[in-house]
This record gives sequence, C-alpha cells and structure tokens, in this order.
Amino acid sequence: MVERHTDNLEADIVDAPDWTVEPGEKKSKDPTYIFCPAEHRRQLIRLFIKHFCLHPSFPERERGFQSAETIRANSVYDMYTFCHARGLREVWGYMWTNWYQPRRWVLWARSTSPRVSRLRTTMTVENFWKQLKHNHLHHLIHPRLDHLVYILIHHVTPGYL
Repeated sequence: MVERHTDNLEADIVDAPDWTVEPGEKKSKDPTYIFCPAEHRRQLIRLFIKHFCLHPSFPERERGFQSAETIRANSVYDMYTFCHARGLREVWGYMWTNWYQPRRWVLWARSTSPRVSRLRTTMTVENFWKQLKHNHLHHLIHPRLDHLVYILIHHVTPGYL
C-alpha cells in the first residue's frame, strides 16, 4: 500500500500552485531542488510507520520492552540519524517540527497511551488477514491446514523478520 503512494514520481515533477506557499516563504531558485528525493521516501515512510506502531506492551526485536520515554527517544534518534546520514536536513526539520517534538508526538504516537487501542489493533488484524488472503491464498478456496501453516511459515513470516 505504501509503495502505491511512493512510486508516483509524476507528482513530484508538477510544481505546487502559488497559493500553497506561506507568506514570506520563498521558492527555491534551484529548479532541480527536491525536498525529499524519491529513493528515500519508501524508507522514510516505513520508519515513520514503525515509530507510530511502537508500544511499551510490545517488545521490539533488537531492544526488547521499552518505556514510552525510551521509545520516543529512540524514535527521534532513528529519524535524525536516517535524515542526517542521507543529507536530508530539510526533511529532518519538517519531521521534528510537525511530528517528533514532544507537543506533536503525543498527538499521533501509539506509545503515548498505556493502553493499546482496540480499534487500531482490530484494523491491524483485519488488514493482516486481507493481505494474507489476497497475496497468498487467492487461488485456494479451502486450503488444507498443513498447506496454510507452510504458507504462513515460509511466505508470510519472513516479511515480518
């Protein structure tokens, strides 16, 4: 689903109308300027989604269980490191100002609440089964249990590791 939105390079070629520019803001004089080059977008979105989904109740593979404060500190560090290593100074400024500073973090990060949202969890599970049926079971009406387990182990699980 992310790929569908990040692979559209034509949207980057079209310049925004003048009314979208804030008063006092100046357009780049460099006609080749791109805020976030296409080769970094998919990774950036995946990193952002990862940070959104982290919660103290769910252990992370490398870091194990973490407190909400540790999750935020590590997420900020991950995003900063990602942007710094790729020379995306403006992207980091945008991410910090609009998403990662403390006042904004509490508005969107799942880790800020001690409870796990049932709505979000239900949506995640429903999406998992939809993806499983569409990507791996579309040609099978009633798969045998051993075949289903094989598909889950060898085709689905590696995508999460």
